[in-house]
Parts: sequence; C-alpha cells; structure tokens
Amino acid sequence: MEHPKTCRLNVLRTSHRGRDGGWALVLLASAAVAISISGCGKARRDRAEVTGTVTYNGTPLRFGTVIFEPETGQYATGAIQPDGSFRMTTRGEGDGVPVGKCKVRIVCFANQDPSAKHTPAKGDPPRGEGLALGAPLIPKKYLSSATSGITVEVKPGENKPLLLELTDH
Repeated sequence: MEHPKTCRLNVLRTSHRGRDGGWALVLLASAAVAISISGCGKARRDRAEVTGTVTYNGTPLRFGTVIFEPETGQYATGAIQPDGSFRMTTRGEGDGVPVGKCKVRIVCFANQDPSAKHTPAKGDPPRGEGLALGAPLIPKKYLSSATSGITVEVKPGENKPLLLELTDH
C-alpha cells in the first residue's frame, strides 16, 4: 500500500503533465475574476472636499450639524465647531460630499450644546434610552432641506469654503 503523500504527489504530477501553463492560466483567470467581483455592486461616487462656516444673525454658530442631501446616495454631515466651521464627510465613504446638487439643512438643538448640562424635562426618555434634542436654537425652516432654501452645487476637485448665513427672517 502506498503512502497517502506519495499518492497525492503522483496525482499532482499526473494532472500537470501535458498542460503547458495550464495552472498558470487557471490562476490568472481566477485572479481576474476576483478583482472584477470585488468592485461589483458599489460604484464609487466622486466626492469633493467641502468646508465652510455657519453663522446665525452674524455670529458663528457654536455647535450643531450641517447635512448635505445629494439627489441620490448617502447624505454627508459635518459637525459644527465652536468657531462655526465645519468639514463634510460621507458615512462609510470618507471625507467629502458626492459631486452634484445637494440640498442643505442645519440642525442645532439646546441639548447638542457640549457646554450645557442636560437636565431631563418632563416627557424626556429615561437616561440611556435616547436623548431629547431640546428646543431648536435656530429657526425651524433650517431643520429641513425642503424648507431651508439652501442648495449647493458640489463641483469635482476643490470647492471654495462656504458661508452659510442663517437669519431670523
């Protein structure tokens, strides 16, 4: 009885005989299929860097979130910093905003203020079960892209920093 390793080597030697480069061709074809499949289903959209500043009645907004809603695809968000500045990122896709026309909304609620201590109000969810946002600190029209009146055309490459000026009017 032959040793199992010897049989296996014989099989490999036998299968290789008469096939000049056969294994190399199979390996090359497999690699090509693997590379092409890895990109399927996720068309990478072009993104561009978008930064800017948000002011409310002429004063930098100290906190909140800027949200860009492209015509199709994932929204981009940017946390508003204490000086009013923001840098947009797209969740799961990295820095930037999908290129094209985007509607914009800004959210800024009392309980988003990092310097404020949240004291639960009547009707707030129990601690650990969500966070009540509190009262909006900017006019409600800016909370929705349908009513904000702000639209931005994001161009490929470098975009000039935006100035988003919010007012009571």
